[in-house]
Amino acid sequence: MTAVLLACAAQAVYIVAFVLFKRATGAMSPLTGRRPLPVLTQAAGSALWLLGLLLLVAGFAMGDVALLSLPLVAALPAYGFGLALVLFVGHRWFGERFAGREWLGVALTVTAMVLAAASVVLETRAAAFALPGRDEALAAPDAPWWTVAVVVVPSLVIPLWMFSVGDRAVQGRHARRLTGIAYGVGAGVLLGTAEVFGLGTALMLADGRLGVHRTPHPYLFLLAGLLGLGLLSIGLQRCRLGVFVTVLTLTAKIHLLLSATLIFGEPWPQDRALFLLRAAAVLSAVLAVLTFPRHERRRARTPSMPRQTNRIEWPASGRPAWPGQARAVNVQVPYEG
Repeated sequence: MTAVLLACAAQAVYIVAFVLFKRATGAMSPLTGRRPLPVLTQAAGSALWLLGLLLLVAGFAMGDVALLSLPLVAALPAYGFGLALVLFVGHRWFGERFAGREWLGVALTVTAMVLAAASVVLETRAAAFALPGRDEALAAPDAPWWTVAVVVVPSLVIPLWMFSVGDRAVQGRHARRLTGIAYGVGAGVLLGTAEVFGLGTALMLADGRLGVHRTPHPYLFLLAGLLGLGLLSIGLQRCRLGVFVTVLTLTAKIHLLLSATLIFGEPWPQDRALFLLRAAAVLSAVLAVLTFPRHERRRARTPSMPRQTNRIEWPASGRPAWPGQARAVNVQVPYEG
């Protein structure tokens, strides 16, 4: 129970950090991944952003400590608590509203969390109500190099493409604001990768293996974390908090679960029904990400109000023979706002 509460507390810390990041980036000049140096310069010069960074690192540490004694899938309902909190904060502090497909995405997110929780509850009932410990869930990371490459290469290539090529705001009369799906997926993959290798570092230290600096885990944690922070800052500056953080959290946690299965041997249920239940939770999370609309909905245009303007009206006979022949009249001209 202590580990579950710690995982919930970590999510609350994450949300506070995201709010601080959004406040900080809102006061910065426009950020773009094609110019990373100004992004780093502005971030390092913002006390609010640095405070958010400290909280985010604290959340990482709390989450890793929780996962030392808690299976990953058992922590997914705790992540659902964080999503409920971010929706409340977005509505209360930033005036955000969800509609249509966005609510469908939230419903699928809740479904994913419920299915994950159900798979854990049914599994623990079958095991006499005892959650499996870390020794039964995650092993110290001695994975072959190819498994690390399978996780790292796509996780870095796709977000780096977004930094260099895809990070271009669409201009023009018919341009529509992005909801942040691409940014959320990119930042979620990077931060999920950072969590994977941060957890690997914590597992090695917990097992007394002090040679962790000779493994790629701490260095991949720092690389993915720094890139993820850059994309996180850009996304929070341009997009709504609720949609962006929801997609980011879903992507990061599903990426963490699948990567930990490959690298650390995160166990899945042996029972076929429970296995399908957990797979359905992962599928629901993926569908939730795909359901959120890519562009913001268009705002309804206000009705055109007529405006008055003065115009010189000449008599039908042609140009005036004397100055007083011209007169000013009020003409109703439609206003196109």
